[in-house]
Amino acid sequence: MRRNTIIKIIILAAFLIPVFALSSWTAEKKILRYGAIPQKINLDMYLNTINDVMGISDHIIETLVRYDDDMVLRPLLIKELPVPSKGGLVYRFELKPGIKFHDGSPLTVSDVKFSIEHMFYPSTGAAMNWVCDMIVGAKDMMDGKSNELSGFKIIDDLTFEITLEYPYAPFLSALATSYTGIYPEKAFKEAGKDWGLKTFLGTGPFKVTVLDIDTGVITERFEDYHGEKPKLDGIEFIFIDDTNTRIMEYERGNLDVVELPATLYPEYSKDDRFASQIGEFTPMGTIFICPNNSVPELGSAKVREALSYAVDREMLARDLMKGTAKPATTFLTPGMMGYNKDAPAYEYNIEKAKILLAEAGFPDGFSVEGIIRNTHMSTQAGRTLLALQNQLKSIGVDLTITQVDSATWVEMRAANKIQLYIGTWYADFPDPDGFVYSLLHSSNSPRLSSSYNSPEFDRLLDEARAISDNEKRDEMYRQADNLATRVDYAVIPLYNETLYYMAKPYVKNFKMSPVYIFHFFNADIEK
Repeated sequence: MRRNTIIKIIILAAFLIPVFALSSWTAEKKILRYGAIPQKINLDMYLNTINDVMGISDHIIETLVRYDDDMVLRPLLIKELPVPSKGGLVYRFELKPGIKFHDGSPLTVSDVKFSIEHMFYPSTGAAMNWVCDMIVGAKDMMDGKSNELSGFKIIDDLTFEITLEYPYAPFLSALATSYTGIYPEKAFKEAGKDWGLKTFLGTGPFKVTVLDIDTGVITERFEDYHGEKPKLDGIEFIFIDDTNTRIMEYERGNLDVVELPATLYPEYSKDDRFASQIGEFTPMGTIFICPNNSVPELGSAKVREALSYAVDREMLARDLMKGTAKPATTFLTPGMMGYNKDAPAYEYNIEKAKILLAEAGFPDGFSVEGIIRNTHMSTQAGRTLLALQNQLKSIGVDLTITQVDSATWVEMRAANKIQLYIGTWYADFPDPDGFVYSLLHSSNSPRLSSSYNSPEFDRLLDEARAISDNEKRDEMYRQADNLATRVDYAVIPLYNETLYYMAKPYVKNFKMSPVYIFHFFNADIEK
């Protein structure tokens, strides 16, 4: 089916929510409408780690390389994947010629250098600059000692070299993350503070025509795209706060694709109208409690272990998630290097929890604040936090819940001011380094309000990321996982989920990847 889009915003009177108004269906345009969770933050992925924002940005901004839907790493802005030389330290890249940004300007090595350096300026406040901080000169930039990367060498307008401080096995995988997107230097500087809020452009298959962080983002196909042209004429990311309202809009035919909460899966899977429209996938992700290890009440491993004993994971998986999840036994996920399939279940034992709290100096319990984004209270994170609040009462821990907007939550987490939150952690690329380094390595953990600091854990991660022997890396990550989750209880894994979505029968060639991002690069709409 096909439809034209009127570029304007209206109020849907029945629900008092802003949505994009669509004209009647025509044979002229193929516009896919996706119901998204509003985040009301900058689309610049250098500044956040939110999957919902990533799913928008990736259609507009591109990286040098990218994983396809089958998780195969492919060159994107470069001619071919480079083979490192000189002991795994030097990578030589050559851009594809003729690539244009959405404003018509050509992509050059200067734009690449600017973009990668942008993540290391202290003023940027990049949340995930650790993915490339092994580039020579990165640490000096982060410490304010230099204004450019000494390890980035421009050969000509299309060719450049990157030199690393030490061999880093998943370096190319790291370059595939949304945190390393390539921006047009001139347009970025001209936009100033409006970048990602009012102005946002790249080399991607879709370009922005309307950007409103409150109501949504409208894109259209970029006709000068360097790769295979999208079959869609455009994508509309329509922001709707409430989960039930998003589902209702899908039922009414006002959305083409929407995420289906696991709690609603049993109902819709038995409904003949929608059962055949449901898709499912298992992401590389873990839902967990992130206790801030620097908070006095949570600073003791005994306290954090007590919290783990107090959680009934079987109940969460069976009742809260309606049987669509499995209790986690590790932080690393099934299918990822370092995952220990033989790890035993985490024990549920209220009496042990009370004993540990008493030994830690809290015989009568304590109070702790859980912070959550207000748009996530109706998601599994919100439901899990409410269930946790109820379960912790049994050991005398009073968990208060405070809701804040997404921008405030991101700022608080980066400032190490969140005492406890429910982490919904999904792999940015299929390597354990990308899964644990940012959250738990002491060089990064304060920026994600975990504040875990273990020299032994750091040593395991530092050594594992610098070697190419996969058997040794696998064993190191197993040891690191066990240390973090069964000795120090720095994070408390809860469950691994199966996720669901609904797509109209006329939406073709769309599937989810294990990294849990809604990508519509190959999608089509058939009449």
